[in-house]
Amino acid sequence: MPNIVALIYSSEFDERNYGSLCKHRPDYMLPFGGRYRIIDFTLSNLTNHDISRVVLYSDRMMRSAIDHIGNGKSWELNRRSGGLLINSPSMSRLSEIETFYDAIGYFEDHPTDYVYIKNPMYINKADITDAYEKIQSEDLDCLIFSTKTEDEDGNYLNRKIISTNKDGRPVSVGLNLGISDNIDLFLGSILIKTEVFLKILRLAMQKDSKMSLLNAIFTLGEDLNIDFYRHEKSFEIISDIDSFFDANLKLLDKDVFDQLFYEDGLVYTKSKDEPSTSYTKDSKVRNSLIANGSVIKGRVENSIIFRGVTIGKDAVIKNSVIFQDTEIGDGAILNFVITDKKTNIQRDTKLFGNRSHPFVTSKNELLEKGN
Repeated sequence: MPNIVALIYSSEFDERNYGSLCKHRPDYMLPFGGRYRIIDFTLSNLTNHDISRVVLYSDRMMRSAIDHIGNGKSWELNRRSGGLLINSPSMSRLSEIETFYDAIGYFEDHPTDYVYIKNPMYINKADITDAYEKIQSEDLDCLIFSTKTEDEDGNYLNRKIISTNKDGRPVSVGLNLGISDNIDLFLGSILIKTEVFLKILRLAMQKDSKMSLLNAIFTLGEDLNIDFYRHEKSFEIISDIDSFFDANLKLLDKDVFDQLFYEDGLVYTKSKDEPSTSYTKDSKVRNSLIANGSVIKGRVENSIIFRGVTIGKDAVIKNSVIFQDTEIGDGAILNFVITDKKTNIQRDTKLFGNRSHPFVTSKNELLEKGN
């Protein structure tokens, strides 16, 4: 779709919510599902809907993004015309409106009819092609991506929700405070006419540059023709360690895994040539995802193991997410743990967390028995 440019921006990122996991990487570069990164879902979905003009607004910690994404070749975004642009961060901390306005010159050099804004921490496979046809056929100014859902258990408390008028059209954005069980949950995506997007940016910069883009659309676009684009399939919203951990462990449900990775288009990632995982005769694995290049000598249950992990003899790994190149010594026991890359856990060390608050290690951390 040559008439669309996609803007990828993690507007709600707060590194304090992720502890040490986001000390050296932005949230969208967190490893996910054994061999992927969170950003892979957004890039893959854009590719699957033939959107080849993409701007990624990077965080100051852009080294991991450049290393993983590069020129976008793994997603066929290495184009001579269009392609992927990684927009370098500003020296100062900018709001969402300021971030988009800071790169407004891009639209002068690259004319386009529509802008698709995507927060990559909302993991879903939106049908962008169908949304594009809807916004054109109905001559809408803007589409807000949402899902109608029940939230009796409070899973989406403090998430953005969209209020409607008597005709069922979106009129404002607020926070889910648990007052109503039936909500229109915002799914982190907006499709908007470019001329309207640029007008909203300029008005917001004049009035209140600290407001969110979604707030600006509703408060400054009084005469806009806005409607919903509702997503009815599986999704995940990741905003902190707990939701990240929970989203990973949900992948152990085959139905959830198949929906996220195979239905409505494949998920692509940077390829790495590594040998198959080696399992010794004493190893035991149950209900786990294990990537290539690992050596499993102990027991693994209900866990996700990334590339190049070594698990020693008689070690027990349960309900855990083990990042790339982690070394776990003989006899170690881990339950509800996230290990960052290249963690070294010495023999007989015991680490425990729980489902709501997993124990998290730092990159390159050495952990010994008794520490």
